[in-house]
Amino acid sequence: MMRVPPILVLLILCIPLAQASTETTWTHEFDAGYITTKPLVIDDAVYVRTSGFWTGSDDRPIVAAFDVYTGEERWSYSSQTSLQHDMSPLLFVESGTGPCGEWDALLLVGWNDGKITAHSPEDGSIIWQNQTEVNLLGITGQMAIENDRIIVPTRTGVASFCLANGVQLLEVDTGNNGWRNGVLITEEGYVIGDESGHLHTIHRNGTLSTTYLGEGKIRHAPIDTRHGLFVHMQTDSGSSLYLNGSLIGSVGGSPAIPLMHEDRIYASTSNEWISMLCGAETCSIESIESFRSNGELNLRTNNSTVEIWAPSNTPEGGWGVFNQTSLIRMEQTPFDTYGTAAPGFSQGVLALGNDAGILQVTHYDSPQKKVDSVDGSIVQTIHYIAILGLFLLLCRSFSVHDWSQMMKIGSAFFLVLAIAVVPELSVNLAEKTATQSEVEWDSSWPDEWKQTQVIVFEIDGKERAIGGLESQDTVYELTLLACQELGIQSQVEQQYLGAYLVAFNESAGDGWEFTIDGKRSPVGMSEAQLGESSIVEWRPV
Repeated sequence: MMRVPPILVLLILCIPLAQASTETTWTHEFDAGYITTKPLVIDDAVYVRTSGFWTGSDDRPIVAAFDVYTGEERWSYSSQTSLQHDMSPLLFVESGTGPCGEWDALLLVGWNDGKITAHSPEDGSIIWQNQTEVNLLGITGQMAIENDRIIVPTRTGVASFCLANGVQLLEVDTGNNGWRNGVLITEEGYVIGDESGHLHTIHRNGTLSTTYLGEGKIRHAPIDTRHGLFVHMQTDSGSSLYLNGSLIGSVGGSPAIPLMHEDRIYASTSNEWISMLCGAETCSIESIESFRSNGELNLRTNNSTVEIWAPSNTPEGGWGVFNQTSLIRMEQTPFDTYGTAAPGFSQGVLALGNDAGILQVTHYDSPQKKVDSVDGSIVQTIHYIAILGLFLLLCRSFSVHDWSQMMKIGSAFFLVLAIAVVPELSVNLAEKTATQSEVEWDSSWPDEWKQTQVIVFEIDGKERAIGGLESQDTVYELTLLACQELGIQSQVEQQYLGAYLVAFNESAGDGWEFTIDGKRSPVGMSEAQLGESSIVEWRPV
């Protein structure tokens, strides 16, 4: 009769420990596209958008809202007209009133087809929309709010619209193309950069003044410091740091979008994470850490603690968490891969998105105190050691008197353990057994192409293919080699995600996309790795 209470004690201890946690996590995987801008966590909702290459009516860029606690999708809106690389960060605006009128809370979305849409955060319905200038691309940079209007960096300049009704108030063309070039609001007006190294100030009366910094591409909103405007410019050989029009440093290539907090600027490249201190006289680099991050950075503060989060744009993925001067830890998920989107933060909530289109949201039971991944792992390890120790002690006690009773205890213990770990095992199993599609070998291709890399171009409705070339590591390298052999003229630009194919034989259309063995790649062509017998196909969007 005394054997039942210990069994109950064991189960009572095990079940809460297996189920209870300081956090709850859910994930959502989009059918297509990347998550390249940070998710927004507003009250009890998470808003996220996808980006990528779009070819069919089923796979299109999406903006969606989810319940922050359950992961239930509340609504989604899919654009049928946007092209590719929808990378303008989402912008949430609280309700308000001004000379333009009165508006309720809005979720503002800039699209690569030049359209701007204002959605109801509750159901996703469009409250108003308007159109900006398109030159192959449309809106790709970070928008900003000024009083009762939204300031939009267009492909060729700046436009502003009333928040209440979407009426256009201003549109200025700088004469230069921009990409990923967010807008900064200053006392003088609106400042943007372009792909030719110019800084443009658009005054509120519509007049324009321009400053040339140097040869390079400005792909972020300039940062206003007490020493002048800071710009991190991408160049052919790396990147350059400018302050108040003067060069103050040179660092690695493909720079991320920098941010400033108090007296520090944080930046990153393909080579390093950078912390700059803006002192009494100037801003200068104080510390550098080896790290690869080419996307957005975000900052989280908790009382006096400051953390800067940077997505690791590597196959291993994850997010580097830095203090003001150094890396303090890596945050990992079971789905890590290339990442360019900054995390979304709210009190007690962490939202992560990566280039595989996977959104993970973690809600902490105690918003005031988050157990970080390292401490949490230690606590969990101690937890299970204690459970295992209790189990072995009970087994030893019962084995002396009754082996059958010990087996019952063991069955109960492993049942509880299975309940705790099966969800993660299920996810891993699903990842391992996912169906892989394959591209068919074309019987018209020469036999000597077999077991070599083959590349196919569909240009103006006609296919051209070549194989048997020297094996290349990436799609980018194979494409350049094949174009040289076939006499195809290729136009490539270096953009935010790396090399971007603009046109073949001056045919640009709505863009181009590639597949490897019949599958889309979650990374750009300069990062997409090839096997010895990969088949690459380039087709118009």
